[in-house]
Amino acid sequence: MPPTLRLLRPLFIFWGVAHLLFGIAGSALPRWFFSVVPPWPPLHVGQIQIAGVFDLAMASAFLFAATDIHRYAPLMISVAVVAEGGHAAVRIGHIILEDNPREDLLAPACMAAFAVYLVIAGLRLRRWPGS
Repeated sequence: MPPTLRLLRPLFIFWGVAHLLFGIAGSALPRWFFSVVPPWPPLHVGQIQIAGVFDLAMASAFLFAATDIHRYAPLMISVAVVAEGGHAAVRIGHIILEDNPREDLLAPACMAAFAVYLVIAGLRLRRWPGS
């Protein structure tokens, strides 16, 4: 098994659990969630619930992909690069425009780093025979 695949399983599980926790909090407890997240611009409860549903979908995809990395890694890498990288870019853009505080940079920086790692992992998997 290529080293890239060995690391993807625990990463998919970690990100899947993180998305699951955020998804449950955002969907089921949106007012509580909004009271404990960084001081973003005011959002409607429905917007937080929509974000929670997105997180639940991502959690399902990551955790399902972790069950058979050989089979699902190529698809999940593509989905995650777009989702995590896109989300990071939007959040960082809001920080640059001063819509969000600079203190909000840690989470999108982690998402961006994960997306970059996944791009590299995807390129390595394309070159690895039988993966």
